[in-house]
Amino acid sequence: MLEFNTTLIVCIVSFVIFLLMLNAILYEPLADVVHRRLRYINSNYKDAEEAKDKLAKLEAWTLERKQKSKDVSREVFSKVINEYKLKKDTLIEYEHTISAKDMSGVRLRLQNIDRESRARLKEHVGELATAVVSKFLGYEKQIGSIDDEAVDNILSACTEEQANG
Repeated sequence: MLEFNTTLIVCIVSFVIFLLMLNAILYEPLADVVHRRLRYINSNYKDAEEAKDKLAKLEAWTLERKQKSKDVSREVFSKVINEYKLKKDTLIEYEHTISAKDMSGVRLRLQNIDRESRARLKEHVGELATAVVSKFLGYEKQIGSIDDEAVDNILSACTEEQANG
């Protein structure tokens, strides 16, 4: 049977002392290291979460700034385009006005040249008619009056043929 004697008590006491020494030498330092690592991991996890939140806020801010920049650039671009369209329209209108004035001046000069040419031609029609008659008849016959209206009709018909032709 089991006897309770002093050897058992010494064994129990020595075992308890051994446990206390083991606890003081091994378990407490090990538990302390585990707690420090846990605090370090939790601290890093918190820092990572904060950094993640800051990054999300920064990305949102960047997107917002990017969108605002796009909006501003579109607005500036449309203003510049509208300015240049207005300048283009004004310049075209100005050039159109100048060209219309130039064209009216050219038309007026051409009409004057046409009138002068017709007047000279009418003067020379009599001389030409006299020269033609003298060639056909063999002697010189002076032609008196030439119908200006008939000459104008002939000239108009020639002008229309040249325009169509």
